[in-house]
Amino acid sequence: MRIEPGYVEIFAAVLKELGHEPMAFPLPNTGPVSEDEFRRMLENLVSLTGEPSIALRLGANMHLGTHGLLGHAILSSRSLRQAAGLMIQYSPLQGAQGRIQLAFTGDRAILTFDPPFTVDGAPHFLIELFFAGVLAALRQLIGPLPDECRLELAYLPSMPDDVYRRYLGVDVSFGNSANRFIGPNDRIDQPLSAAAIPVAEMYRRQCERLLQDMNAKSGLGGEVRRMILDARGRFPGMREAARRQNMSERTLRRRLAEEDVSYRGIVDEVRNHLARVYLRETPLSVADVASLLGFDDVANFRRAFRKWNGCAPQDFRMQTTAQNETRSLSSDLPTSDEQTRTQLHTPPHRKTFV
Repeated sequence: MRIEPGYVEIFAAVLKELGHEPMAFPLPNTGPVSEDEFRRMLENLVSLTGEPSIALRLGANMHLGTHGLLGHAILSSRSLRQAAGLMIQYSPLQGAQGRIQLAFTGDRAILTFDPPFTVDGAPHFLIELFFAGVLAALRQLIGPLPDECRLELAYLPSMPDDVYRRYLGVDVSFGNSANRFIGPNDRIDQPLSAAAIPVAEMYRRQCERLLQDMNAKSGLGGEVRRMILDARGRFPGMREAARRQNMSERTLRRRLAEEDVSYRGIVDEVRNHLARVYLRETPLSVADVASLLGFDDVANFRRAFRKWNGCAPQDFRMQTTAQNETRSLSSDLPTSDEQTRTQLHTPPHRKTFV
């Protein structure tokens, strides 16, 4: 489980909405946390607020940008099937013992969720958080949901029906055999047009961060880099890029050459940067990264990545992981004096989470 900055913002916003001062509570630290730490964080949140709708509120307030670079990857998906696959496979709520399954029966898509653990004081917390978050993400990807969408839950309600309807936005029934969302599958393979997907504020921030990480210069080259990121994985060709810049292909090529860059070079630069970021900071598989970057064959992606970086994608991920672990270990080691004081006088440190 990884706590993204967007999650902390959602926690703070919901606490404020409930009449609590966020600064009075120990908000979670960003970065990786264990499943046990995540569970304790949720139990503390339930105990502190005493609000039965807290999970629904958190999930409904989320958008894809909340999930950091994983959300960026989902927003870059070319179809709802690909986006759903990423959401399911890499959902942090699946945990070690949970299960998320997407099945197709006739003209229906069925998303089933079994939580990895229960939260003391709110046994259905993860179920309500998961489905509220999924429904919010679906609306961001395709807009209003079809009327035939419904949610079946395997427990009895603990709140009035209108509370569930308010935060989930679909018909909900209780006492079923499984926790599952059911909807039509007629749009599952239709392209997700970038123009039709609302631009989330967190997505914009991620694009700005990626541009800063690339040290993107000003001028036309910088504008083209921004346009490519805004296209969310579609990587428009030269003709479309020129049209978006209100100039001919010849003029675009000439002006980029004046900045000592080429359109193909910028596309490869953005692709390589996104590849490195996804491999370094998300759990996305090499095949998923290749697909998001527009490679129809993962072997072609591996060849391109080796050409750009001098190593295979999996080797890059392993090297980066090892470097991060070494830096983390070094930063956690006290000096000899500090170690002596810690061992003799200081009780074991335990992080406090909401």
